Amino acid sequence: MTVLRDALASGDSDAICAALQDMIIFKAVNPLAPSDLDEVAEVLDLGGRAAGTALQVLHAAAVRQGTLPADTEAAAGWLRAVVERSRDDPDGRMAIRDAIHLLARMDDPMPIEQLAYDARHFDGVRVKKEDYCHPAIAGMLRRHDAELAALQAALGENRAAREIGAIREYARDPPGYEERVRLAQEDEVEVL
Repeated sequence: MTVLRDALASGDSDAICAALQDMIIFKAVNPLAPSDLDEVAEVLDLGGRAAGTALQVLHAAAVRQGTLPADTEAAAGWLRAVVERSRDDPDGRMAIRDAIHLLARMDDPMPIEQLAYDARHFDGVRVKKEDYCHPAIAGMLRRHDAELAALQAALGENRAAREIGAIREYARDPPGYEERVRLAQEDEVEVL
C-alpha cells in the first residue's frame, strides 16, 4: 500500500492508476485488508479513470473475497457520490452497477433509491434489470420487497413495472430465476 500512498501524495493520476492496477493483478497473492481498502476508497473522490479503477478494486474485494473497507461509512459516502455523479452519464452504468453492489454489501439504502430512479429509465440498452439481478444485492432486494412492490404497482402496466417484477422474482430465488431464464432462452433458440 506504500505505492498507492506515494502515488496519492504525488497527485499523479497515472501513478495512482498504476498502483491500483497492480492491486488488481496481485490480489490473489496479496489479498487486501480492510484498512488497505480504506485507502483505495479515498481514490473514489478523485473521479475520472483513477476512481473507476479504485471501484474495480473495491468491487473485486467485496464481491469475490468478501472484504469491505474498515470505514464503511466513509466508503459508502464516496460510493453514493459515484452513483449520483454517474446517473445521467451514458458511460456510467458500470460504475453505478459496481457501486450499488458494494453499497448493498454495506447495507446502505442507496441501491433501492437508485433502482427507483432507474425504474423510469429501463430501456434494455443503457439501463438493464441485470444490473440488479446479482447475488451481491439479492438480500437487500428481499428486505425491501414491500417498497419494490409499491413501486411496481405505481408504475402501472409497462416495461418498467415488468422489469421491477423480474428483479423482485430474482431476489426471492436467484438460482430458480436464472434457471427459468436459461430455459426460456433455449426455447427461443429452438423456435428459430
